[in-house]
Amino acid sequence: MTQKKTIAKKKTLSKIHWPTVILILSLVLLSVPTVVIGKVLYDAFAATGTPLFGNRYDMDLDPAITEEQLTELKIKISSEELVEGVTATLISASLRISVDVKDDITLEQLTPLATTLYSHVVTVLPVETYFKLNETSKMYDLELHIYNSLELKEDESYKYLIFLLNSIMEEPLIQLVSDPKNPEYVKELYDRLNNVDDEEETDGG
Repeated sequence: MTQKKTIAKKKTLSKIHWPTVILILSLVLLSVPTVVIGKVLYDAFAATGTPLFGNRYDMDLDPAITEEQLTELKIKISSEELVEGVTATLISASLRISVDVKDDITLEQLTPLATTLYSHVVTVLPVETYFKLNETSKMYDLELHIYNSLELKEDESYKYLIFLLNSIMEEPLIQLVSDPKNPEYVKELYDRLNNVDDEEETDGG
């Protein structure tokens, strides 16, 4: 009787089709990464068009510029007699300061004023602390825009000066945007335009 039971068990075990079992296990194992990848792709698709919140400067900009410092900076700059308005904003890793000065300011007044305004900036925000690359983090770039009126940009009285300083520069780059670097070429262009206008008026007459 015992021998018959043993033979029956062996017959039952022999019915297991091992290739099929291996195939099923393989499919299960393969389905796991497939499901994971599919979930990631679905989440990415579902998030399309929605803002991603985070800060790519988590390890940089240390110390960070505070609202209190921006307020102090605007008060100092606004106290200058030739200044009519000032805004200071943090755009990504750049501090952009826009200073509107009196429309009738001269170049002789603008140059020392620009130096004074820059000194106000570095008094509140020391260059070595906020605008220089250090061993552990990237720091801010500085844009100081000083102009009398954007409405005067076609007029000779238009004044626009920019201080640029990034974390790898030793000294700020100063650009008088309102003064072309090649005035002769600009005059030549204006002469060409005037000649074209004169020819069109002659043809029209």
